[in-house]
Amino acid sequence: MVLLSVLTASKASAQIGESNPSQYAAMETGTEMINSSVSKQTTAMRKTGTLQATIAAEFTQMKSWESKYNSYLKTANGYAEQLKAGCNLYAEGVMTLRHIYEIQKACSANPEGIAASISMNNLYMETVTEFVKTYRTLKKSIAQGGSANMLNGKQRTELLWSINTNLYDLNAKLRQLAISIAFYNLKDVWNRATAGMTERSHGEIAEEALDRWKRARRVSQILND
Repeated sequence: MVLLSVLTASKASAQIGESNPSQYAAMETGTEMINSSVSKQTTAMRKTGTLQATIAAEFTQMKSWESKYNSYLKTANGYAEQLKAGCNLYAEGVMTLRHIYEIQKACSANPEGIAASISMNNLYMETVTEFVKTYRTLKKSIAQGGSANMLNGKQRTELLWSINTNLYDLNAKLRQLAISIAFYNLKDVWNRATAGMTERSHGEIAEEALDRWKRARRVSQILND
């Protein structure tokens, strides 16, 4: 009976295939199309996954670069080193220290000049003004830091030249102040206050001129030793 059932089913299947050949072919074609579509989708998904991994790696690298760049902008370390490396700026900084030392020597050599210079000129106030200008520029470019110091290349270059100019002007005032302190004395203050009130002989005028010449030579020795 089992054998009879198997033979009957095989015969029925053969009859279906023989009686519906177009349907069988359509099923085969549909199966092949489905398999082909699945294969293409699998390949596309594999390529998409690879592309996503590549994009993720590149994005991570870009974020790393962005972090480093923001750190560079927000901190003064890298920029301060660049400023220090600037030959002109570094030279002006050295000159500032030198002129401050010259002022110290002038004060030691001619204490009267400290008070005399106040009456003879405005170099004290002018020097203080240059110090304040330079300090403010340095504070803006270096000391401030943080998000407020997010400057682009153009702004940083402008600040560099601004600092250099401020230091140049400051050094000129420091040099003038050193000369003034080393040269002037209280006699100059008195002569200036009494100018035109008394007549001086040719001998007195010549003696004062010789005294100024000697003091000028002394100033050169004080500041250049």
